[in-house]
Amino acid sequence: MNHVLTRRDRITRSAVQLARKGFTLIELIIAIALSSLVGILIYTVFINQTAAYRSQADMGTMQQNLRVAMEMLSRDVSMAGWGVGWDGAVWGAGGQGPTMGGAAADQSPLYGLWINQDWPAGTAHDAIEIVMKDPNRASWGWVTGNPLDCTTASVVFHPDSAGQAALYNNNGQAAGHIMCYTPLLRGKPGSFLWTVAGPGNNGVVPVTLNNQSDYTAECTEALPQRMICAPPRYVAYYIDDVLDSTGIGSADQPVLYYVPDVLAANASSNGGYPTPDDIPIAIGIEDMQFEICMGGTGVDCTDPATVWSAGLDISGATTNWADVTAVRIHLVARTLRPDPQRAAVSSVVDPDPDDGWQLSGTGTADGYHRRVARTQVLMRNATGTWQALNAGW
Repeated sequence: MNHVLTRRDRITRSAVQLARKGFTLIELIIAIALSSLVGILIYTVFINQTAAYRSQADMGTMQQNLRVAMEMLSRDVSMAGWGVGWDGAVWGAGGQGPTMGGAAADQSPLYGLWINQDWPAGTAHDAIEIVMKDPNRASWGWVTGNPLDCTTASVVFHPDSAGQAALYNNNGQAAGHIMCYTPLLRGKPGSFLWTVAGPGNNGVVPVTLNNQSDYTAECTEALPQRMICAPPRYVAYYIDDVLDSTGIGSADQPVLYYVPDVLAANASSNGGYPTPDDIPIAIGIEDMQFEICMGGTGVDCTDPATVWSAGLDISGATTNWADVTAVRIHLVARTLRPDPQRAAVSSVVDPDPDDGWQLSGTGTADGYHRRVARTQVLMRNATGTWQALNAGW
């Protein structure tokens, strides 16, 4: 009778035996291995997704910087030469320097479009300077009935635009100069630039007497009674990829810079730009190149690239402003950091291999993603000058 177990005792003994059994070492090793494998797979997926997100974010930023740079360049290049004279220049105070960004050569004209290769020297980048009359009509003042003399000491506006004189306050910025344009100066467009000598008031803007050789060569008699005057817009674009105390650019982080007032930069103590006042507009712009088509010489700008030439210097006797038909802009952008997963993703690109300059590092893969953008801009103001010179107006 003592050996007869009740049903309850048998269940309790079985539970105790099962509890004493536990897991074997092999079972534990298998469980740990499976858990580790799952963890490794999850971590690998996470790392790959993070790298892909980083790469996509970097390329998105690069594309945005490229769009901003091309939009600003295209807009200003298309307006280059608005309000300049028949030779593509405004005559008087403040010509282009002997080199881009250098102190002004005051005896030379100030050209509406000035392209220089290899600036800063040794970089192979192009730089560009653009001159135009302020396109904002609110800044315009009319000279009507009060013709300017070549030795004028003041610009007198018509009473209807007398209030515009207050825009000129000799503060060293754009309003420190006044640019007056006429479509008919001895049958051709003419444009003159004076330095403002004091605050404008009551329709009168005092100016400094011009005696520059480019001015005296064009201003030989009383100027037309009808002229339109406005502050000049003189801007520049260049790439900064040198680490120094002036800008934020470096070899690891090239930056496209905008100079909002080259006249002010030329008047500064360092004799030109770069200056601390220059504005970084697009980080990661690695190269900028320009090509010119001189359609006025009879070439077809839709032909192969052989009709496009690098650089533009219209100060010489062989290149005429009125022959400039279009400008081709090349930009190379790169991501702000290399892709650690794809070391050979791209190499330095030279978008204009025929310009005689070779970018350092070309052909060497460095892990940066790159994009090249190109557009062509019609030089409508140069074309308008060609029409004025050839239509017998």
